[in-house]
Amino acid sequence: MRVFMLAQLRPESSYLKLLAEALRGQGIEVVFLPYYQRSRLFPLFVKLMREPRRVDILHIHWIHPYVLGDRLYSSLLYAFQFLIDLLFSHWAGVKLVWTVHNQLSHNAKFPRLELWVRSRLSKLVDRLILLNHSTLNSLAQDYGFNPAKAEIIPHGHYRNFYQPLIDRSLARQALGLSQSGLVYLNLGILKPYKGIENLLKAWPVNQAISEGNTLLIAGKPYSQEYGLALAKLTNGLNNIVLISEFVEDHKIHLFFSAADVVVLPFDKILNSGGLILAMSFGKPIIAPDLGGIAEQLGDAGKLLYNPSDPQELARMLEKSLQMDLLELGKLTAQACDRLDWSPIAEKTLQVYQKSIKGGERA
Repeated sequence: MRVFMLAQLRPESSYLKLLAEALRGQGIEVVFLPYYQRSRLFPLFVKLMREPRRVDILHIHWIHPYVLGDRLYSSLLYAFQFLIDLLFSHWAGVKLVWTVHNQLSHNAKFPRLELWVRSRLSKLVDRLILLNHSTLNSLAQDYGFNPAKAEIIPHGHYRNFYQPLIDRSLARQALGLSQSGLVYLNLGILKPYKGIENLLKAWPVNQAISEGNTLLIAGKPYSQEYGLALAKLTNGLNNIVLISEFVEDHKIHLFFSAADVVVLPFDKILNSGGLILAMSFGKPIIAPDLGGIAEQLGDAGKLLYNPSDPQELARMLEKSLQMDLLELGKLTAQACDRLDWSPIAEKTLQVYQKSIKGGERA
């Protein structure tokens, strides 16, 4: 079986690298397509037709690079071209599978247009893959597809992809952090939807948290303006370390080794690679009960909170002081055991096979 991955393979796309590696372990040939050239007429269909060997599956992931333009007019043109390109590819005999990573792109400038594209795409593809059960019905309603057309396959873990944990004191020394108290970590690309502003408001509410512990926020801001805004918000707050730069793969383990708790205060989320990353290192997690978070954490979700209550995040920070964090970390590691890549690849192969055989089509 030969599979083309339609996804921008960026340096931070460790998910795609691990998925491809697991699929190759199932005997599947996986090829990442080059950058989608929207300026050319039906570039995907042309690429597939020029292939010397047959392509069985086109696996689609994030779609915003193909339909997102600076203006509504250009976005409309990109959207129609993308859908027609996929339609021609499907008519040529290539089966289409789409993994839905989010309900809408986090930076969607024209959400109604993107929702329309996603609705059309959900009907065009042969099968959909969702990363959790919790959001199946809501996505089926939003996009208008038959739930029987979707398969639930979780996001795999990042164990063995990054360097292992090291001694906490050594990691804190390497990062220039205090050796005393707890370290609460928020790591990843800094974007507004991740609710970092909420965390900065909740941090000083309880002096037991802000005076004796450290809040470590690390990652590259999605824009210079947003980075400056976060720096301004942290100014004058006690025991907050803001590292506004991209954290390279070989340094990831240092941050998790130094941390006692990971805080992910999302405003909105469907699935989170950052959550899976924290689970992969077996860390207790404070997060809102949104999307598939509770489903993924299971018994380890003892620090989940109601996102509609603005005081709940501060309460969870306080609650973490009374908890056995080592035991909670063990529960997180046990929840992560369910995210092994081998069965994920097997289930993905089954989806490909169903698509080729002609499964449910709504």
